[in-house]
Amino acid sequence: MIDFPSVQTIAIVGLSDKPGRASRHVAEYLREQGYRIIPVNPTATEILGEKSYPDLASIPADIEIDVVDVFRRSEEVLPIAQEAIARGAKILWLQEGVIHEEAAKLAESAGLTVVIDRCMLKEDQAWRKKDPKDIYDVLIIGAGPAGLTAGLYASRAGLRTAIFEAVMPGGQAATTEIIENYPGFDTPISGPELMMRFMAQAQRFGAELISEQVTKTGLKGHLKRVETAGGLRYARSVIIATGAQPRRLGVKGEAEFHGRGVSYCATCDGAFFRGRKVIVAGGGNSAVEEAMFLTKFATEVTIVHRRDQLRATKVLQERAFQNPKIRFVWDTVIEEIVGGAAVEKALIRNRKTGEAGEIACDGVFVFVGHSPAADFLVDPLDRTEEGYIAVDANLAASIPGVFACGDVRNTVLRQVATAVGDGAVAAISAERYLSGHH
Repeated sequence: MIDFPSVQTIAIVGLSDKPGRASRHVAEYLREQGYRIIPVNPTATEILGEKSYPDLASIPADIEIDVVDVFRRSEEVLPIAQEAIARGAKILWLQEGVIHEEAAKLAESAGLTVVIDRCMLKEDQAWRKKDPKDIYDVLIIGAGPAGLTAGLYASRAGLRTAIFEAVMPGGQAATTEIIENYPGFDTPISGPELMMRFMAQAQRFGAELISEQVTKTGLKGHLKRVETAGGLRYARSVIIATGAQPRRLGVKGEAEFHGRGVSYCATCDGAFFRGRKVIVAGGGNSAVEEAMFLTKFATEVTIVHRRDQLRATKVLQERAFQNPKIRFVWDTVIEEIVGGAAVEKALIRNRKTGEAGEIACDGVFVFVGHSPAADFLVDPLDRTEEGYIAVDANLAASIPGVFACGDVRNTVLRQVATAVGDGAVAAISAERYLSGHH
């Protein structure tokens, strides 16, 4: 059984440069389905816009060959099989009327899958007709600012596009109370409202929203697999826009009291702490912004930061320093979160003096950075040391047809504005990729 979606590159030995020939007809069909075709014909220099090679050995080593499809007389197959083995091909496919048992046994003994006397065009068509295939041009995983923008651009380009989002559209931006640095809005706008506008615009151009959690992907091959509890879908390209998730402190009591005083979203949980005292762990933009938001409810907000100065922008720092409800504990880390039915206090330690202490509180809000939300990806995508998806200038990942944008990729700034730019670039890059494979 051939796994057609996982096949990306097909070297066709004996591909004719003359229209109307069987090999040419098969190659044209396969190319239309999104397979990459490598012509092998010593009498031609170029076929179907691709460079033609005299033999398999002449194909550059950086081109990974999945299938060697043979249009030659049966008596010529043995040396081709030997070349296919040497070249590291996965499948040796002998077209209708091409039969060579010795070559087949040799290839099978070397670990190749062998198909004899069958037409690849017919077999691919049979696979597509066997069960209804839900095939998209672009599947986008994640509906934050980057994913929604990618959906807008891709669907506007006439590509069949769907966006997966398990929770609610908008990502982290949808949990931000006020956004005041997004261009085009002279007055602040709430994060949820801005993200709903993003979603409406993408849907206006035809993007589908699929409210399902992606559980598994298969990104190699000309058709990518995306699985959810609702079923299996295929796409000719995939854009990963799953963003990042809050990093944990990793201290005792954090997991135990999650939902009982420990939170990673002030917008979500701040109202539960009206009239109470809370701690904010962190010193970056998110920590300071959320601390100021919490002053709407809490009587006192203590920012515990491991350094002696904040990392937030100056305008945010000035606002925080001027807020009478916010106090600061410098050079300090939280070592344990303690309580009974709910959080009661945090045990702390000064990093410079080693002095231990405690802060009585009703809640601990953690904002110490993020990690890429990409644990569900089992495909061998190149990553940075921090685990973010590595991409090139076009936001292409290390697997052809896969792109990454927004907070899940290696980027120097994580803002709504930069995510929007990323989404546009990823969608246009996907469109160009598809144009080159059809």
